[in-house]
Amino acid sequence: MYKAVTFIFVFLLTVSNTTDAVFPNTLNSIRNLRFEEAKLNASKIQDSKLKKHTLELIEVLINKKSNSSILEKSIGDSKELEIIKLITNGYLYQYHDQPKILQAYNSFSQAKGIADKEDNRPLSKFAVTSILNLIKAEIFIGSKQYVPYLDHFKELSDDAADDFRILLFETVFKSKANNNLKIDLDYVNSGKRMDSLVTFLPPNHPYLNYYYFEKGIQFKLSGDFEKAEFFFKKVDSATSGILFWQDYHSTNLWQMASLKLEEKKYDEAKIYLERYKKTSKNLKDSFFYNRLNSWILEEQGTYDSAYFYLNRSVENEYKIGAKNNSLETALLSVENETDKLKLDKLSLDNRRKTNQYYLILTLSALILGTGIAILLQKNTTKRRLLAEKETQLKQERVDNLLKEQELVTIDAMITGQEKERQRVANELHDDLGSLMATIKLHFDNVKDRNSDPALQHAQILLEEAYQKVRGMAHSKNSGVMSSQGLLPAIKKMAQVITETNALEVTVEDFGMGERLENSLELSLFRTVQELVANAIKHAEATKLNIQLTQHEDNLNIIVEDNGKGFDRSTVGKTKTGMGLTNIEKRIEHLGGNFTVDSVLGKGTSILIDIPV
Repeated sequence: MYKAVTFIFVFLLTVSNTTDAVFPNTLNSIRNLRFEEAKLNASKIQDSKLKKHTLELIEVLINKKSNSSILEKSIGDSKELEIIKLITNGYLYQYHDQPKILQAYNSFSQAKGIADKEDNRPLSKFAVTSILNLIKAEIFIGSKQYVPYLDHFKELSDDAADDFRILLFETVFKSKANNNLKIDLDYVNSGKRMDSLVTFLPPNHPYLNYYYFEKGIQFKLSGDFEKAEFFFKKVDSATSGILFWQDYHSTNLWQMASLKLEEKKYDEAKIYLERYKKTSKNLKDSFFYNRLNSWILEEQGTYDSAYFYLNRSVENEYKIGAKNNSLETALLSVENETDKLKLDKLSLDNRRKTNQYYLILTLSALILGTGIAILLQKNTTKRRLLAEKETQLKQERVDNLLKEQELVTIDAMITGQEKERQRVANELHDDLGSLMATIKLHFDNVKDRNSDPALQHAQILLEEAYQKVRGMAHSKNSGVMSSQGLLPAIKKMAQVITETNALEVTVEDFGMGERLENSLELSLFRTVQELVANAIKHAEATKLNIQLTQHEDNLNIIVEDNGKGFDRSTVGKTKTGMGLTNIEKRIEHLGGNFTVDSVLGKGTSILIDIPV
């Protein structure tokens, strides 16, 4: 997902309703991110209150914090000053050590409402772009709440600089809507428009940092990594160490790390990623760090660590989703108020045109009719949603019933397999084993057998057959039911298989404590046994490693081989044994997770997490 936390402030070159001639120049300097110039202009504002709070706003934008507390609105303030105070409050809330996002949004929204009502287009732009920046920085993926604000910004746009920032907003929100950290390839199409719009900017303009960053993204997507790195390094150099650009600088470092990953330069990718981590300060930064780290470790074949960081990023993602829901709820809660302000403005314009009483009555009737229509529409929508929900619940009940029936079938199959294994083991040990032991005893009593090579060879073959029968009997009998437990049974199985030279099996254990419940041990042993059997029969592997890690109330089992790998989508249930699908359902029935990671020609890793 494209992530760029920046601040884009949009103003006209002149402000029609201000009472101070210097104020438009100050706003124009802020618009171009020339804050030192803005402070110089603001110091010349004649209105003392307007000068004081304009300077306060500039300091907040530069330092992202202020020594001032939340500004109190005074009675008798001009509308421009009231709007400036509200916008300053919004950024004070947003840049607080513990950001108060909902309060920031409400302050920006109030400023926008007043500016719209006063028809002050420059300050309306300021407020609406502040809201768009807040949504861009806080909403994680998939939100559509930005649409009315971006449409409003388009209505207020009147120059090429506005068009350039609108294109940036569209790019960011489109990439967020993709619900994927990988930017959609359609993003490249915006590059031509940016190339044409950037020609209107003078040399060394601060907005060029945005342009260079976008060019880096475009070349990265097109596969021209050398040019992408060139532009990313320009951004890195221009934004490093500058407080206002620190969020943008952080985003650029993440993109550099991602670029090095695509180039398979993993050491360089980790260097940029660690630089990114040092700039991290919030939950989203943790998410992006953990997710990219998991991708790098996965490419390096360190699957256990990759899985660890992937899990951490998923936890971050859930927390971010809850945070986004709070902001989106606030956005929805003020929609009606925004619509009311628009209707009030329309009513005011009509009263200016005429004072005739019948127009007021007509407008009231129109509002009433609109309200009834909205209520009817909402009622219809609610009934439809309830019907859809009921249908969904019915389908979920059917799915759960089918799943329970399927698990009962799997349990019955496994129980039958255990009985059959025990029966075969008993027959091998008690019947065939005893018979061969008797034959061996008689054979040992044959006289002069040492003088006959044929008899000697037959004795050796008989001994091998006897040992194989014993081994088969012991392998069919799990060994888990005895006093040894799961870990010794797996180690014994690994030793037997290794001694046959069919496959070199190693077992590693970490934190394995007391024994588990016997039926759970038996089920897990049979699962591991089936996975090893699959590797022998299908993987053409020479080495296989089994890792068992117990941490508190969780058991993690990893079975890795260096075989030929397979495509999971083409593999169905096996004719004998448990089969991968049945194993997966059995693990889910035990409350665990079953993950298969296989690459053709590079082997297979199977991860099992079980609560114990």
